[in-house]
Amino acid sequence: MNGIRGREMSKLNYLLVMPRLVQNVGDGYSFPLGLPYISASMKKSGFNVRTINLNHREGDIFNILEKEIEENKINVVATGGLSFQYTTIKEVIDSAKRVDKKINTIVGGGIITADPKPAMIALENVDYGIIGEGEKTICELSEAIEKKLDICKIDGVILSDGRSYVQTNPRKEIENIDSIAWPDYEGFEFEKFLETSPSISGINKKNTAFMIASRSCPYSCTFCFHTLGKKYRQRTLDNFFEELDYMVAKYDLGFICLADELFSADTKRTEEFCERIKPYNIKWWAQFRVDQIAENPKLLPMLKESGCDVMSFGLESADNRILKSMKKKTTIEETEKALKSVYDSGMHLEGAFIFGDIEETGETADNTLKWWKEHSEYKITLNLITIYPGTFLYNHACNKGLIEDRVKFLKDGCPQVNVSKLTDGEVSKLVKEIIEAPLTLTKTLSESKTNVLDYKTGRMEVWGKCSICDRENYWENVKLFSSSFLACNKCGQRYNLILSDEVISNIDDNLKKLLDEEEKIAMWGINYHVTNLFRRSKLLKDKNVYPIEISQMKRLVDLYGKKVNPPEIIDSEKIKTVVIPIPAYINEITGRIKKNHKEVKKIIDICELINPNYSK
Repeated sequence: MNGIRGREMSKLNYLLVMPRLVQNVGDGYSFPLGLPYISASMKKSGFNVRTINLNHREGDIFNILEKEIEENKINVVATGGLSFQYTTIKEVIDSAKRVDKKINTIVGGGIITADPKPAMIALENVDYGIIGEGEKTICELSEAIEKKLDICKIDGVILSDGRSYVQTNPRKEIENIDSIAWPDYEGFEFEKFLETSPSISGINKKNTAFMIASRSCPYSCTFCFHTLGKKYRQRTLDNFFEELDYMVAKYDLGFICLADELFSADTKRTEEFCERIKPYNIKWWAQFRVDQIAENPKLLPMLKESGCDVMSFGLESADNRILKSMKKKTTIEETEKALKSVYDSGMHLEGAFIFGDIEETGETADNTLKWWKEHSEYKITLNLITIYPGTFLYNHACNKGLIEDRVKFLKDGCPQVNVSKLTDGEVSKLVKEIIEAPLTLTKTLSESKTNVLDYKTGRMEVWGKCSICDRENYWENVKLFSSSFLACNKCGQRYNLILSDEVISNIDDNLKKLLDEEEKIAMWGINYHVTNLFRRSKLLKDKNVYPIEISQMKRLVDLYGKKVNPPEIIDSEKIKTVVIPIPAYINEITGRIKKNHKEVKKIIDICELINPNYSK
């Protein structure tokens, strides 16, 4: 495998570490496939590999890694992830170097691939970065480390020569992705993962497996970066279903999330996939394009019968001028046709509009919002565009001086910056609209009640009557403050979970206790759930509560009379307590606080404050 067959026994011991992504150990998350693919390739090539998934390990990360490294005489620690996961990736690498300065560290994934040199500088303690697909590179790099060969001859690597960083020749994409070993699910405690519910994209079910049927995407949208190369490649369906047969035989699967950037650009392939997956009687989720469905509405009955439960679309804008600027190669007319067809079919759909493209103006933004209001039944998510490293927009922002320091930008969590033609006043108005609209201008359950199952993780069960078809629904393991939606089990109508009066009251009571003791509190993170909380809460309007955001655009909004502040307010106001109201980002924000705001004494998960018996 990977050109290293018949090699002698591995001389070094390797530890592959999946960073901690969860709010609390035992919580659900999107299972990353990058490291499991790397682990499988290394094990098949004969390297002595150990693995650890920090999402299923309680305790301090340094202590966990120290024990693992010392007990197993680890020589090399490898990890990886995406740009916005900077702090969690850095914590793994820094911990490894604290245990043993001589240990070799390797990082791969989007964080390195997107902009290699700034990432290496920001991460500081990385010896070798892997650029692009890593299955072949990691094996060749490991071989070179063991035999003390010239690493500069290995394609797809960045390393330091002591004075600067050396980037080797680009590595070509793996043409035949059937040749890649299936992910090492077992190595990353997949059985424990299956006991959790991801609570993403309408998936609130346990026993959800993440798989891929293709790599990359044939399109080049300006806001998107393809971590696995520019060339779109598909597995043969025989290879995919061989893996699925293995998964079904080994695990109790009930749902599959196809984590492809684009599930299929080929209609015939989609039809064949539907026929082949139908006998498994497993529900599944995948990403589609509106033009494919608009041109081939006959696909919908096949998709529904095959078990497709959620169709996800990248919609981006309802103005054709913006779609053209984004190089999306779709039109609003195709969007209208596709969404109506899916909605009428009763299948669940999801999609998002992202505001702030280079050509975005007050007029184009208003056009998209107007369309959204006229089609609120689709529950399309409204977001500001995020400029991720490696994208066309990122390079544009850097060239225009909107991102002055690439290293700092990564360390700050890739904050949203205004690359559009919108004025500050127009941005303020737009942000206020898009964070209020999901909870004020969309359909709600005609009757509902909730019951909190776990205060620590914010999990609850929900009962509700659909306002469209009158179906009585029950949803379990729903996560508070998440972006997941509730979909009617009969007609597919989507609903946001609205916080009950009891939950709001509990939060207020606990905030009062904190304010009485701490005097000042910061609330770090603003989304539509948090905005709704500020709108309904009495205590959050207190002058001693400071909303915080890294997004320059969100800091322009008037949050019910309160100013949204940059993180630096923590130090200038000597704030000792920070509440994080967006659990999905708790690890990233916590890491940033610990590194940059050392006077903070308490970091509190918002879910803790829904507990009426919360203790300070």
